[in-house]
Amino acid sequence: MSAQFQDDDEKKEEKDSYSFLKETIKKPPVDKRVVALKILRVAGLGLIFGLMACVGFVVAKPWVDEHIGNTRTNVTIPQDEQTEEEDETESGDGQAAVPSLTIENYQQMIDEMNRIADTVEKSVVVIKGTVPASGDGQTAGVSQSRSGIIVADNGVELLILTGDSIFESGKAVTATFYDGNEVTASLKQQDRNLGIAVYAVEKSRLSQNTAIQASVAVLGNSNLISTGDPVIALGAPFGSEGGVSFGTVSGTERQQYLCDGQYQMIETDMVRVEGASGVLVDLSGEIIGLIDEDEDGTSGVITAFAISKLKEEIELLSNGISAAYLGINGTEVSDAVADSQDMPKGVYVSSVMPDSPAMQAGIQSGDIITAIGDTKIYTLKGLKEELMDYRPGRQITIKGQRRGSEEYVDVQFDVTLAGAE
Repeated sequence: MSAQFQDDDEKKEEKDSYSFLKETIKKPPVDKRVVALKILRVAGLGLIFGLMACVGFVVAKPWVDEHIGNTRTNVTIPQDEQTEEEDETESGDGQAAVPSLTIENYQQMIDEMNRIADTVEKSVVVIKGTVPASGDGQTAGVSQSRSGIIVADNGVELLILTGDSIFESGKAVTATFYDGNEVTASLKQQDRNLGIAVYAVEKSRLSQNTAIQASVAVLGNSNLISTGDPVIALGAPFGSEGGVSFGTVSGTERQQYLCDGQYQMIETDMVRVEGASGVLVDLSGEIIGLIDEDEDGTSGVITAFAISKLKEEIELLSNGISAAYLGINGTEVSDAVADSQDMPKGVYVSSVMPDSPAMQAGIQSGDIITAIGDTKIYTLKGLKEELMDYRPGRQITIKGQRRGSEEYVDVQFDVTLAGAE
């Protein structure tokens, strides 16, 4: 029994020696001031981090936009689809009833045309620059403006087509957008023979509002335009910016003969004034004509280059590529003329431009161009289309006929094409 009592005593001592482990440890009271300071410290660090991130983004954005954010891509202008002419004759004896027109109908039409104009005007840009000195030196340093249209976006630049390359090469020009924002622009490429140019504006220079509002215009199919169709003239149709005029097409058969080609013109019933520039728009809001700024004014009406005939060249200029330049003025030899005058069919050279590739190769007035390489040439349109397949610096072989003492004889020329800029 003594051993048992001894064990009980040892267990009791051991229990007493660890009894302090059962005591409850109380947490110190919360200091609200310390907690508030910690919260303010965390919030302050978060605010500082956010401000530093914003500053870093603003500083790095231009570099990122230029080197990473935007990638320049080649511009592609969609060409018009070839469509067969539809039979416009009506079958049946009855005629469709002509709806009666009222003042309300007319007002609705005007309102709709104004809506179309307002939409397209967001694509209109005013290019301002210095005009080079004339022969008498009177125009040196004179500032002028021309209305253009945004025709493409290559990812880095907005590209603006104007109907006249009048500004001094190498001089600074500015572009004023729909919202009034004015930024520096640069010449992308031009064709002095045709008198058109494409200017570029870096998108990184645009304000956020301008970038949102500026839009690329849709180039329509001018081959579908007929006499009597309603059209809208935008840009500076009366010589001052921001003008709008409504009218109708009065003719589509006129051809403009220029160096190395001929171009279809769209004539309207809208009165033309000196300094007119801009575009013609159809009721779909698509560009169908570029107002001719070199018009001599004899017709007295607004006339425009049909846009479909310019699309291929617009694409070249938008990619900074110059159109090939031969340097002849001519007319086609028709079947009637060929038969009556005993002349070969082709393009009759009426004149050769001074210092042009044609003159340097020996082409003369009176020659008749019949082929470029293996491609037969019968019209100025065909000549221009063939030249568009080549680039400046390319050597081509031009075949033709020249009047001899008794008859036409074969001639051949090796021509190195130049650029039209």
